[in-house]
Amino acid sequence: MVHRESGHDEPRYWYATIADGLRAAINRGDFRATGRLPTNEELAERFGASRSTVLKALDVLREERLIVSRRGSGTFVAPGLPGGVVPSEAEGAAVASESVPAVMLGPSLDEAFRASAVTLDVYSMTTEVLANRISDQAQRIREDRNSAPASIRARLMLPDTRAPLPVPRNIDDPEDPRPLQRLQGILYRSVSQIRQTLFDLQAKNFVPEVMVDVRVVPSVPGFKLYILNGNQALQGLYEITEHHVMWEKTGEVMTIRDAIGLGSASLLHPYRADADSLPGSGAVFASSRMAFVVRAQKFFDSYWEHLAVEADF
Repeated sequence: MVHRESGHDEPRYWYATIADGLRAAINRGDFRATGRLPTNEELAERFGASRSTVLKALDVLREERLIVSRRGSGTFVAPGLPGGVVPSEAEGAAVASESVPAVMLGPSLDEAFRASAVTLDVYSMTTEVLANRISDQAQRIREDRNSAPASIRARLMLPDTRAPLPVPRNIDDPEDPRPLQRLQGILYRSVSQIRQTLFDLQAKNFVPEVMVDVRVVPSVPGFKLYILNGNQALQGLYEITEHHVMWEKTGEVMTIRDAIGLGSASLLHPYRADADSLPGSGAVFASSRMAFVVRAQKFFDSYWEHLAVEADF
């Protein structure tokens, strides 16, 4: 469970963090004895949250069909889950974290940056979204020095624009170098923003230790992957689409074929390491559905060590 001291302003997405903590507790079978969740008042005290925030978190879990509420009796784990009110073999032994709805990056970074040692392993087409969300975290740390981690280590793995990448490409002129040059500019700006933001925290003694390492691979990612603190992975798929962009130097509009993240590059599917070994899960079920974080880390490390080279920006 995630605990937080009372008396502080709630983060914007605190309800999502509460929902995450309760979801993990359900997966672990923490409520197996009675099937009943703590009262709203008890949850508010436990998480240092307002009652309205707790209710919003419970709404999320209710929409995911993880809990059910009984008027006058309270809130219970849904049927078919560990400790569910009416166990049903047809509904399976547990709900793994990867089966929950897609999430946004911001709330997950809120949680990750509360750790003492923050690690970010990122494989992505660009880091535009990440750069903005890290800026949000830096602002929070500057406002509350006590919330600052002791260290932040980021490894960013991005496409090498020096390679003959199939996208982005000008549809009318596939040999036009400008789409790749445009991508290079996006990468440079977003990586520079991340570096400047994090090293500024170190320079001003908010975070004692900061490391940002950037490497590139000669291929276009088919998906984006964030591995946060080694225990949570977020994955989003890219689609190849056609859209119009402007070449800033001349104002000319080009139609390019590009890899675009679904949901405006903001929706990600969450996987958690603490769901890798749920009680009652068979070996096949566990290996195929619940060990994604471990496999994702091995994937990232193998590409980082054997394929990626140091970026020249």
